[in-house]
Amino acid sequence: MRILEPRMLQYLHRKAGRDKIPLSGTFELSPCCNMDCRMCYVRKTREEVEAQGGEIPMESWLEIAEECRKAGMLFLLLTGGEPFLYKGFRELYMELSKMGFLISINTNGTMITEETVNWLRQVPPIRVNMTLYGAENETYRRLCRNPNGFDQTVHAAKLLKEAGISVKFNASMTPYNIEDLEGIYEIAEDLNIYVQAAAYMFPPMRRDESLSGQGDRFSPEEAARYQVKIDKLRLTMDEFKKRAETMKANHLEDLAEEEEWERDMREPLGCRAGKSAFWINWKGEMSACGIMPYPITYPFRDGFVDAWQMLVEKTRELYMPPACVKCRRRKVCHVCGASAYTETGTFGKVPQYVCEMTEHLIRFTEEELAVQIQSSSEGLQLQ
Repeated sequence: MRILEPRMLQYLHRKAGRDKIPLSGTFELSPCCNMDCRMCYVRKTREEVEAQGGEIPMESWLEIAEECRKAGMLFLLLTGGEPFLYKGFRELYMELSKMGFLISINTNGTMITEETVNWLRQVPPIRVNMTLYGAENETYRRLCRNPNGFDQTVHAAKLLKEAGISVKFNASMTPYNIEDLEGIYEIAEDLNIYVQAAAYMFPPMRRDESLSGQGDRFSPEEAARYQVKIDKLRLTMDEFKKRAETMKANHLEDLAEEEEWERDMREPLGCRAGKSAFWINWKGEMSACGIMPYPITYPFRDGFVDAWQMLVEKTRELYMPPACVKCRRRKVCHVCGASAYTETGTFGKVPQYVCEMTEHLIRFTEEELAVQIQSSSEGLQLQ
């Protein structure tokens, strides 16, 4: 099962991006979490939060939400930390729903009970994005320091499905849970839930700005190898073959002279961040992307409209690394502003980790395609 973004949504974001309308927003309600995942970039204890001024009260979130609504926001993601730990989350969710937002929730799922589902089903979110960290409790103990996390998460997913609430699994693959990759996909298939897995982990610069280019994660070669494994699980054989052939035939050729000239121009950040989307963290700082700690503006202090306009202007001044713009691997590589910044500490330098991962990804994909072709050929001969 695959989920493709509806064309209407793509159209809305393109139009909003041209007109600089904040169509999509994220409210990061709290950095507190009942788990302690090794690679997390946001988690703080309740004591650390209180020492930094505490969480933003519900009334303030509702006021800023009304300003966002008037400015054009339609899609709202509620996240954390663990958003269900936010004091008054149920009341906040209900009031935000009354404003007409299409709300999604990011959660680890471990706090969702029958009671939670009963009130959620009254005004269902458009989707609950639930992270599935492994295929057994032992993996949750090792990675998330929660020995019962697997049972809690799967139970929550079943409750939501039975209530008719849309669920999606996210899977962040690390050295601590990679052995569970096939099991995660098997569980998702049994529950008929789409799963999106990733082998690349951003450096946790939001937790500590000195950690650029670091992280409790795979080497570039390992990340590429496991990403190919993920691609094999999520794609049909024909889709994988098409992906591999497209890499080789269309995206890896040397650039024509005129294309080289065009690519010599500065390239702005290519995603929706700071064009039609924004993120407000638990401290009230607004950024273009939740991964990046820069640039930031202050909507609670300056008003949302002014803060959004300042964010748009600051984002407009950011560009991809020049070497990335001219690289012949550009259409294969998944480099973005967030990866450039978190890998190097700036937007102007090439993120070498991503470069190395891309080179290995191309090679491993081609090798896997050759294996699949050989296996198909041998199968035909046996027939």
